[in-house]
Amino acid sequence: MGLVDAAAPGAALQHVLDRVEESGRPAVEVPDLIHRSWERCAGAGITPHHVAVPFAADVDADTRLSWAAGPPMTAVSDLLADEGVALLLSDARGHVVKRFAGSTRTADVMDGIGAAPGYLCREELVGTNSIGMALLTTSLNVVLGFEHYADNLTVVSCASAPVLDPATGRMLGVVNITSRASSFHPALPALLDRVLAETRDRLVQDGGAPSAALRTAFLSRRRRTKGPLVAVSGSSMFFNTAGGAALASHADRALVWAWAERQIRSHPLVAETVLHLSTGPRSARAEPVHDGETLVGALVSLGSKPASPWAGSTDDATEDRWASLTEAERTIAHQVARGLTNRETAALLFLSPHTVDYHLRHIYRKLGVQSRVELARTIRSGS
Repeated sequence: MGLVDAAAPGAALQHVLDRVEESGRPAVEVPDLIHRSWERCAGAGITPHHVAVPFAADVDADTRLSWAAGPPMTAVSDLLADEGVALLLSDARGHVVKRFAGSTRTADVMDGIGAAPGYLCREELVGTNSIGMALLTTSLNVVLGFEHYADNLTVVSCASAPVLDPATGRMLGVVNITSRASSFHPALPALLDRVLAETRDRLVQDGGAPSAALRTAFLSRRRRTKGPLVAVSGSSMFFNTAGGAALASHADRALVWAWAERQIRSHPLVAETVLHLSTGPRSARAEPVHDGETLVGALVSLGSKPASPWAGSTDDATEDRWASLTEAERTIAHQVARGLTNRETAALLFLSPHTVDYHLRHIYRKLGVQSRVELARTIRSGS
C-alpha cells in the first residue's frame, strides 16, 4: 500500500475532492458516509494516487457462508452474464474468497483492480470501497466510481452488504456486486438484496430446528438467571450480558462447545468443573438441551469472575475505574474494544442499539475515555 507523509493528509483529501469536482458532480452532493471515509483514509496516510490492493493466498472458500451465498450469487451472475458485472464474496476480514464473473473480459477488468479471490478490501488497506464500508457500518453501501478514495479504483462502481449469522448476529462476511463505473445501474443494489435474502434463508434453513430449540431453551433460562449463561452448539452460541464478559474471542464458542459436549457425554452427573476460556479459568456447569432425543446443544452456567484487566498492576486509579463499571458495562466495553459496532454488540447481547449506546456513554465517563479507540487501548494496556 502506498503511503504519504503524515503531514500530507490535507493534500491527499484535496486531491480526492478535486477529482470529484472534475467528474462533474459537486463534492457537496457526495454522501456524508463517503466524506467521513475519505477523511479517515487521508488521516491514516493512504495516498489516493495509487493503492496496491494487498493479496493473501490463504483463501478459505469452503465455509458455511460460501455454501449459503454460492447459489444465489451464481444465479444473479448468470442473469447479468452479458452486462460486465461481477459478484464478490468476502469473509468477515474483508478477504475476497469467491468471485462470480459472467465473462473472461469482466474477469480481466476485476483482476486489474484486485477484485478477485485472495485480495483484501478493508478500508484501512485500500481506502474507501463498499466492502470496507459494509464491514464498518454493517449496512448496505454503494460507492460510485469517483467516490472511491484510490484513483485506480474509480473505474468501477460497487454495492456491498454484510451477511450476519441469523442465529448469533455475528458478522459472517460481505456480498458485493461490481461493474464498470460507466455502466453501473441503480437496480444492481436491488439484485444484491435478492442475493442477501436468499443467503439468509439458506443460513436459517441450515440452522433449522436444533438452533431454534437451543434458542428457546436459552431465552427460557435467561429470564431466571442472573449470573453468566451461555447456550452453545456446534454452529450457534447465545449468551446473556453477564456471560458475554467471559467470552473475549470467537474461538471461545468452539472451545465451550467441545468442553460442554465432553462433559455431557462423559460425565453427565458432574456438578461443576473448570472451563479454561481465553479470558482465564472459570468454574462452569453444563446442562444438555435436546430436541426430542437429539442433543442439539448445552446451557453452560459460568461461575467465579476473572480478575479485572488491571489486577495486580500499579495503576490503582485505573483499576478502581474499571471496578466502578457494572457487569453489563464491562461486557459491552469488552465487545466494543474487540472492534464490534453498537449494532453488532446489541445483536450479540440481545439488547437494542440504543441500550448499548446508553451504556457506552457511561463507560466513557467512568473510564475517562472519549472514543472507541481510547477504550480499546485502555483495556489492552491492562491485559
